[in-house]
Amino acid sequence: MKIVSRAYNSDEDFTSVVTFLHETFKKTNSYQNWFPERFENSHRSCGNVQWVDDIRIWEDTNEVKRSRKWVVAVANPESPFDYFIQIDPSYSFLEQEILEWIEKHCLERKKDSVKTQRLRIHTIEGNPARELLLAELGYQKGEIAGYLRLRPVDLPLPHADYPERYEIRSIGGKSDYDQLAAVTRLVFGHGEWFNAEVYEEITRCSFYKQDLDLVAVAPDGTFVSFCTFRMDPISRITALEPMGTHPSHRRQGLAKALIVEGVKRAMKYNPTLFYIGGAIDTFAANRLYDSVGFTEKFAECCWQKEI
Repeated sequence: MKIVSRAYNSDEDFTSVVTFLHETFKKTNSYQNWFPERFENSHRSCGNVQWVDDIRIWEDTNEVKRSRKWVVAVANPESPFDYFIQIDPSYSFLEQEILEWIEKHCLERKKDSVKTQRLRIHTIEGNPARELLLAELGYQKGEIAGYLRLRPVDLPLPHADYPERYEIRSIGGKSDYDQLAAVTRLVFGHGEWFNAEVYEEITRCSFYKQDLDLVAVAPDGTFVSFCTFRMDPISRITALEPMGTHPSHRRQGLAKALIVEGVKRAMKYNPTLFYIGGAIDTFAANRLYDSVGFTEKFAECCWQKEI
């Protein structure tokens, strides 16, 4: 066994990383690693590769066993000092090396060499070996960043009422992108960077299906609620991401109706799992998620260290 680590190359390594995520989930049925859809979304959305210079991969280069190099671990951020570790459990002995690389890389990235910077390692609960290692390396368990929520595919759907004045339909194509981007900016506080061009880039991803990209339309034709189900084409693991409702049109049952309709439509593609990643923990959100069957949940914890 010969393990090497190197910088991630967006042109050459994307498929290998996604394949690695597929294979490890198929082997372990564990939720510790990202699902492939999340990596593709992080990698390709917004018209460019997010944080490409901050991603590193580890490979098993044993050519005797395999005809090609094989990704066994990935360290990737969603912001410069918020890191995730994806790893084949058979190579868990690499985790200390991975954490040491993350720290070294982030120290080099600091703009102020004197002022401390908070580094956060995100991990799903239920990984005691990693938590013990993090504690030994000086990390402290901090806030919960969100929850991974799961919905069984065979769970019956609830009934969902909403006012007849609203229309629920699929996105119609490019003509809808400006308005959808605008309501998304309003709900999530995105800046002007999130525009029709960015949305069009998302629709080119392998997980995108137009009939699973839904909106609720008010009588005046404005988009007031939205949700998208993103289905990984190989595993058919399906994410509910994103979803939101204009503040002036909440408490009408629109979000629940959109989710129910989206699950109905997704079933024709034979999904293997429904999930929500990074689900927020508020009374309204929990009530909605529970009402549509996303009841099993695991905390995404942030382990923190000042560097």
